[in-house]
Amino acid sequence: MASKKGTGMIKVALFNHKGGVGKTTLTVNIADALVDRGKKVLLVDADPQCNLTSFYLNESDLEEMLGESGEDGKGETLWSAVKPVVDGRGGIAAIPEIDLGGGLFLLAGDVLLSDYEEVLPEAWTECFARRTRGYDITTALAQVADKAGQSVKADVCFYDVGPNVGALNRAILLDCDYFITPVAADLFSLRALSTVGRAMAKWITDWQTVLNLASPADKKRVFSGQPSYLGYITSAFKVNAGRNASSPHADWEKKIAPRVRDRIIKDLAAINPKLVPHGSGNKVGGVKHFHSLAPEAQKFGVGIGKLRGKVNPGHYPQVDEAKAEFDDIAAEIIKRTGI
Repeated sequence: MASKKGTGMIKVALFNHKGGVGKTTLTVNIADALVDRGKKVLLVDADPQCNLTSFYLNESDLEEMLGESGEDGKGETLWSAVKPVVDGRGGIAAIPEIDLGGGLFLLAGDVLLSDYEEVLPEAWTECFARRTRGYDITTALAQVADKAGQSVKADVCFYDVGPNVGALNRAILLDCDYFITPVAADLFSLRALSTVGRAMAKWITDWQTVLNLASPADKKRVFSGQPSYLGYITSAFKVNAGRNASSPHADWEKKIAPRVRDRIIKDLAAINPKLVPHGSGNKVGGVKHFHSLAPEAQKFGVGIGKLRGKVNPGHYPQVDEAKAEFDDIAAEIIKRTGI
């Protein structure tokens, strides 16, 4: 299926309104698994908390980078790239793609992306009025990702986003070809799926109104706003051992599948049946709780599956298990998207 925009690079986001579901950890490790499968991956840290950027960069380099991001022509973050558009001084600025090695690249995030989010509601209104400034601001981040993807010849771009249904995530999700919902084993994560379904359906519907009002020329310069749902990933489930142990994973799975069907699938299918999975089921995969391995991976700036030789050999079975689980997810994403 590949990209709906014909660029050769697909864009994906892991999106859930609830925080603490492991979006950044999943993004890092799925990207790592895709690179191991020969794909070039561009990571875009679009969460103002900058968790993805801080995973890969040391504190001193990150501090220096963020310190220059507000200076015109000097910054190297996403805010540096979109700032000229926000200020009305021209198009997006060039920023470097950080080569993380092995076919993995990063566009650095910035706490000042919150300033970008502040102007997005007004820009959204201007899109309905067919004003060029509205289109330019709303699609600025998309333009940055497209330019970087072309530069590094990426097969897939992963946006890392914050846990909310705000204006920034709206612009990002509408730019995506696909989205995935990570779900943790807690009630609030499950309930947040309802917000995801409603928000996505409204965003897609509203953007189609924008496109219907836009001129033919403007339609070609903005995103299509048709993100397809790839499915859900169960994240950080604890597995109990013993003959009489209950299975919290199985118990939560029974709750998640119908909630996804009723709160996301039905909302999207009502808009466009092509936006929901067909034939492969709604689950993309699942990963268990790897306890201390996640912070160890962050310490070294690598995926969990790359921790052999860096942690106690007693952890190697868990490292290999994690590598296999993320590889399964990467294989399923490749299958469902056709990259």
